[in-house]
Amino acid sequence: VFFGGVVFEERVTMSNSFARRDQLLDIQRRAQSLWESLKVFELDAPVADGAAVPKFICSFPYPYMNGFLHVGHAFTFSKTEFATGYERLKGKNALFPFGFHCTGMPIQACANKLKAELEQYGTPPKFPVEEES
Repeated sequence: VFFGGVVFEERVTMSNSFARRDQLLDIQRRAQSLWESLKVFELDAPVADGAAVPKFICSFPYPYMNGFLHVGHAFTFSKTEFATGYERLKGKNALFPFGFHCTGMPIQACANKLKAELEQYGTPPKFPVEEES
C-alpha cells in the first residue's frame, strides 16, 4: 500500500510473538512522520478572497464537564470528525470546533457542593481526625 510515496505494507514472517505489534508500531511512526512533514492536520486562516472557497462547519452536543465520557460521545465525535476531514479533503474550508458544555444545573450544583466543602474544611482543607476503634 502506497501513501505519499511511502510503502506501508510489508510482510513479517518472524516467530517473535511481538513481530506483528512491532510492525504496526513502525507503520504508525512512519505514517505520523509523513503526516507531520505534509502538515496534514495544520490549517492556515483563510485568505481575503476566501469567499470563493466553499465552507463546512460541523458540531456535536458537547459533553458536560462534570459528566463521564462514554462510547456515545466517541461514536458521535468520530462521525463529525470524519465528516470534517472528508470535506477538507474535498477542498472545503472545514471547521470542527471542540469544547465542553460548562453551564446549567449540574455545574451549579457542583459549584455549590465545592463551596460548602471549602466553608466546612477551609483552604487548605483541615479534615477531622478519625479515631481508630
